[in-house]
Formats: sequence, C-alpha cells, structure tokens
Amino acid sequence: MGDSGAARLALIRYKIYAIDDDGREILVDTTEEEEAKKHGLDTAGPFGPRLVVIGKSRLIDAVEEALKDMREGDEKEFIAPPEKAYGSRDERKVIRVPIKQLRRSGIRPVVGQEVEVGGNRGRIVRVTERFAYIDFNHPLAGKRLKVWIKVEKELRDVQEKAKYLVERWLYVKPVAVSFNDGVLTVEMPSEVLAQKDLEAKLALLLRDLADAIPEASEIVYTFRFKVKQEEKRGQEAEEQQMEKANPTSQEADKASSY
Repeated sequence: MGDSGAARLALIRYKIYAIDDDGREILVDTTEEEEAKKHGLDTAGPFGPRLVVIGKSRLIDAVEEALKDMREGDEKEFIAPPEKAYGSRDERKVIRVPIKQLRRSGIRPVVGQEVEVGGNRGRIVRVTERFAYIDFNHPLAGKRLKVWIKVEKELRDVQEKAKYLVERWLYVKPVAVSFNDGVLTVEMPSEVLAQKDLEAKLALLLRDLADAIPEASEIVYTFRFKVKQEEKRGQEAEEQQMEKANPTSQEADKASSY
C-alpha cells in the first residue's frame, strides 16, 4: 500500500461499539450516517470515509494493528480489549475538587457535566456540600470495544495525498496541487491565513506531506487572494481623497512659510 518508505494513507470506514458488563453493545463512533441514526447517535457529522495515516493517526492500538495487514477493499470485525483501546480504569484519576474552586472558574458543579481543570478534561460524577468528584478517566476506559473497519481506498497519487492531508489539518480544499521535478506546490485559499495556530498546523501538514510523499525534495505553500476591481478602485479613490485632505509634509512646510 503506497511506495516503499512512504507513510501509508488510506480512507477507512468504521463502526465502534462499547460492550457493557451485561453484553449490550452501544454505538460510540462511526463514519456511517445511517448507523448513527439507527442508534440515536449525534448525526451532526461529518460522515463518510475518514483519512488515516497508518501508524501515525490518533487510533486505538487494536485498530492500528489491524490496519497494518489490510489492503484496499479489506474489512475486519474484532473485539478490542481495554489494554488495546482506552486502557483500564484508574480510580486515582477520580479527583476531589472544592466547589468554591470550580465556582471561581465559572463552573457549576452538576453531576454528568464535562469540565476542564488544570488543562485536563473530566466528568463530574458526584457532588457533596463542599466537594465535586471529577473523573478524569477516558469515558471508554475499562471497556471492551467491538470494532468493524473497512479500507475503502488506498491513496497512491501524489496530488490526491496532498489534497486529503490539507483537508485533514486545515479543513479546506486546496485551490491547486502540482508536482514537478520533485517540487510539490500546494496552493491554498487566503482564508486559511485567519486560522488560529496556523504556524503549528502548517508544520504538522509539512511533516505528513514529507512522510507520505518522500519523492518530494521541496514543498512550497502558496496562497491565492481574490481582489474585486470595484473594491480596488474604491480604495484608490479613498486614498486620493485622503491625500487631498491631508497635504504632504513638504506642502505643509511650504504653507507654514507664508
């Protein structure tokens, strides 16, 4: 899958169910909209095949291991134990926090509410008169997962790899992608420049592009700006009016000498 030495990119579909102690299966994540609707999962999306960089994606160990031996069109269903999913529950991660501290941070202590304390996200599981108990374990810690995955498509074309990686990190479609004489040029819309933490995102994109396209000796980012001629003429007229209203320093000096 892909060139030798290149990171493997693929579009995958999946369904993940948490298995309760009584054997009941609860859908917790999927790329399939109909499956989400059937199980009452949030259908805000997005749905459809998901890009993964195999071995370097934020996937549970069980899925990463399964994908290593899969090729386009392959599908698998298996049970992932907690140690290859989100780990075992750790009761030491249930922390007691004074209610006064939460209120100073603008947090109402309500059971079931997700909160962020000290840079970590957790869920309030118990509230007493003075304290709130916050569980910082992953919601699926200690759970066995039933997983179905399918490799929908292997990405081999340079332009296609670049397109999907740009969408992965910047959430926009590139305007154009070209690859000539070892130079990969990715042209992006100007609205990308308004994104928060853009420098970090571009660095991560560069890393993935270099891993996925080792034949590229140089990677160039460009940005396209659209300028409406009416706006341009309006700006020029406004600048001319400002110049008339505000004489240059030379004209001001000449005026002061009279």
